[in-house]
Amino acid sequence: MSAVIVGSPSSGSKVLRRADFTTERNGLETLNEIYTIRTTDRRTLQPSFGTLHSAYSTASTKFARMAVENFSFREQDGDLTEINVTYVGLTSSAGLPPALVRLIPTPDAGINGPDMVIEAEFLTEKSETEFLDAGAGGLKNGSIIYIPESINGTKLPSNPRPPFRFGGYGGYYAYFGYTQQSLACEKRGTMLVAKAVFAEEDAQSFSIAGPFQ
Repeated sequence: MSAVIVGSPSSGSKVLRRADFTTERNGLETLNEIYTIRTTDRRTLQPSFGTLHSAYSTASTKFARMAVENFSFREQDGDLTEINVTYVGLTSSAGLPPALVRLIPTPDAGINGPDMVIEAEFLTEKSETEFLDAGAGGLKNGSIIYIPESINGTKLPSNPRPPFRFGGYGGYYAYFGYTQQSLACEKRGTMLVAKAVFAEEDAQSFSIAGPFQ
């Protein structure tokens, strides 16, 4: 989308010149709005990081889930300054885009399945604390977090075989299927861009009496 507004800004105001949208593969949207302001108003009209688009922009359509991530100034003739404001987030009022799932070949990662790990990149509106507590949404059993069936509507790969456990005198063996190996997130506007990595996991224990039969 682009728009051109003819005229010079009055004192303390900004004139929107152009707005450009881009979307990343994980669904995060970026909006650049270019304004013209009076150079003397540069300090007072400078946005704060994290300011919502709906609170700062003069566009007719407001976005409540986009926030200022960056801004820059460019001096112009006539005591005017161009300000480029970058917002990130989502233009939709509700919902989250599908997760982006990657299958990454990894030597010796397979147990009952192929040698690979699963990386899911997705957006969430949880806080950092909520996200780290809940993880990617998999079922938690002690220190094990099982892979969820889906994230943001995207189905994740199924276990190569159902988890199981067997053992007896001398030890045990357990196979957990795909479990969460790592979790990371980055704050982008009002969203967290999250990454979770899953890989097959098993465990075994044998006593000094020797392995079970």
